Amino acid sequence: MNSRRPDRRDREGYVSLLAMSFAFGLALFGGALAVTLRAYLVAAADETQEIRARIALESAAATVLGELAAGGAVKPHAEVGIDGDRRTVRVTIPGTKVDPARDSPGAVAEAGRTAGLVVDPDFAATAGGLVEVSAHHRLNASREDCLRQVFTYGRGGAPLIDRSAPPEDLMVRAGDQVDLRIQASSGPVLWVRARFTGAETGWRLHDYRLLHGATPCR
Repeated sequence: MNSRRPDRRDREGYVSLLAMSFAFGLALFGGALAVTLRAYLVAAADETQEIRARIALESAAATVLGELAAGGAVKPHAEVGIDGDRRTVRVTIPGTKVDPARDSPGAVAEAGRTAGLVVDPDFAATAGGLVEVSAHHRLNASREDCLRQVFTYGRGGAPLIDRSAPPEDLMVRAGDQVDLRIQASSGPVLWVRARFTGAETGWRLHDYRLLHGATPCR
């Protein structure tokens, strides 16, 4: 058998192949690193934007609750400017909604039809809240938004408003509850249930639900 020792040209060829392999591997690593970094920056930017949107919604809610605590009249709708954009705040009274745990199955079914929903009264009667009802019926964000506009759990507390008072005198008292629906021109919808504990202590939140991708309920 003939054999020869690698000469200089063979060794130079090996070095060239190693150099090419290293350069190719480095290029692949650099490309992967660039893609990963870009994905991270995009995700971080999206997360930052989502946090800012949520803070703006919470700020609008705090503004309206602060005005009510200071003796402002309860208005069904309010506009709050945050970061150059308008947030629409809708104020509803839990006592005007249907409570599946307290009201009749017929009332629950009728309220569901009003919102364009089919709600199982038996399940809703024992559910732990609207999140559970939404999950059971596999509702998307828009349909859960509709659900929250007609249903509630827990209408307890003092009667919210003296119905005989003129609109400009409708004010909250200690123990009253309100539901707030806050939305910008685009982006998520925030639902907040708040109970007024008194002028000195302010509000206590009992529900907080952020819905992404919700469209206006018909």
